[in-house]
Amino acid sequence: MKLLLDTHCWLWWLNEPRKLSPSMEQAIADPNNELFLSVASIWEIAIKVAIGKLIIPLPLAQLVTQQLPIDRINTLDIRTIHALKIEELPAYHQDPFDRILIAQAICENLTIITRDRKFTNYPVLLQK
Repeated sequence: MKLLLDTHCWLWWLNEPRKLSPSMEQAIADPNNELFLSVASIWEIAIKVAIGKLIIPLPLAQLVTQQLPIDRINTLDIRTIHALKIEELPAYHQDPFDRILIAQAICENLTIITRDRKFTNYPVLLQK
């Protein structure tokens, strides 16, 4: 299965895995699953760290370059097709970072690992 981690799920995986449901934790740990973290999530974390809204255990560059490979997580770049898909999405969710994740999941046929209930309003597969 190809899984896209919502930003909070990746942060929980790193620091607070007990916040993940057992099925989320099992899906992330399963070596048969292909894991992705969107560049949008990295961007969101960078903004929140810069404004003091989020504290992470290591510099973000170190987490991305060192921890992602350890956890078998690939980065997913934002492509034009993803940005254009947002225009078609109903405005159930207002968070621009989450909207791009939804668009990426639709375009790339990915299952999203999230606890965000607003995602259920969109035609995406979810792992909760």
